[in-house]
Amino acid sequence: MKKILLIIIMMMVILTTSCGRENRVNVLLILMDTVRADHLSCYGYERNTTPYIDSLAAAGTRAEYCQGQASWTLPTMTTILSGVSSVVHGAGRRSTGFHGISPDVPWLPMAFHREGYRTAAFFNVMFMNEDFGFHRGFQHFDCQGVASGNSLRKAGPTVDDFLAWLDSGDEHKPFFAAVHFYDPHIPYRAPEPFRSLYTDPAYNGEFDDSWGEGVTEMMDVNSGEVIPTVSDMANLVALYDGELQYMDSEIGRMLADLRSRGLAENTLVILVGDHGEEFLEHGGIEHGRTLYEETTHVPLIIAGPGFNRGRVISQSVAQLDIAGTIAAVTGIDFVTQEPAVDLAGTVDQAREIPASGVLWRPQGDLVSVVSNSSKIIWSVEDDSIEAYNLAMDPMELELMEPDSSLIEAAEFYWATPPMGEAPLVNYSETASRELRNLGYIR
Repeated sequence: MKKILLIIIMMMVILTTSCGRENRVNVLLILMDTVRADHLSCYGYERNTTPYIDSLAAAGTRAEYCQGQASWTLPTMTTILSGVSSVVHGAGRRSTGFHGISPDVPWLPMAFHREGYRTAAFFNVMFMNEDFGFHRGFQHFDCQGVASGNSLRKAGPTVDDFLAWLDSGDEHKPFFAAVHFYDPHIPYRAPEPFRSLYTDPAYNGEFDDSWGEGVTEMMDVNSGEVIPTVSDMANLVALYDGELQYMDSEIGRMLADLRSRGLAENTLVILVGDHGEEFLEHGGIEHGRTLYEETTHVPLIIAGPGFNRGRVISQSVAQLDIAGTIAAVTGIDFVTQEPAVDLAGTVDQAREIPASGVLWRPQGDLVSVVSNSSKIIWSVEDDSIEAYNLAMDPMELELMEPDSSLIEAAEFYWATPPMGEAPLVNYSETASRELRNLGYIR
């Protein structure tokens, strides 16, 4: 009798554990490259660029102001997936070259892999490949593309590949998937009808859907050697907005498929931009040169278990908060290494949010700190400081007297020791291999 009772108890434990595992929350992390918040219609943009993303925001929680931790892909994506700031994880570009992710940096995909989740990544730029360390923790790792907007997998095929992966495994096993959309990156070349959605058919200038294929074109604008006209910029912005709407349509298709599979209610969806894009607001174009709002104010929307319908977080939040929030909601074992906020709970207004990490700036490094509506940008090289009040001057055009506490915060942040040694990556070798894989060179 005792043996029978023991067997029954053991079976109940196994069934309870199995049931708990099967009912664990899925995670879909949607990573949008080169998306500035103020060009999404749910953030008040005049064009209806993102109707499906708007619906996701209405069904969940939207952060009104999310501060990116850098202004280009490698450092920001590392922050999103680690919960560690740019100066601490060290991934990015320095005088020594391009550096990847240190094995000492906490890595959210590894935590999900250890917890028994199916893990998959669908990335579309070279800076997120194995050489830079993004593959760790992903059982299925699919990174395509080079370090430009050419010859890359578009949003449609990316969604197709993600859905095919969903079909390929155990449907009862929870999943953690990161799906990256690179479409809004220059050159802006969405498929029709999105490419022509907002453009003026009478425009016949050089700033069309092929402009920006070469880095020298952007450098000529950023140096002041070439000055685009109003109609030139209007065409580029129209093409960019068309890319956003194309990406939005494919995100909508992906979310609709999750609903049709009955996965929506038990899936945490996090949609976030890595950085924004410049359109001459401060004399330049593209990104990676500055830390102004057009490059660091990114969209962040979270829907699913733990997030209220139609909630708007008015306080400032950061990409730093994302990894810890995902871990808290799903209950996985992942320790955040820096001060961060669980976005499912109460968000404190009094925060000092740092950013650093530029790609194209020859004058050296920049550090920014935002607290409430106050912001400073510190040039480390010449020790100059710009200060702005974002509430009164969201375009950052009127210089203010800098807040001494923000200066101290910037200096403290910049002096923070790195977490391990970020490995040097041979950029030329990595780029050549990616081009060979795409069949463009032999």
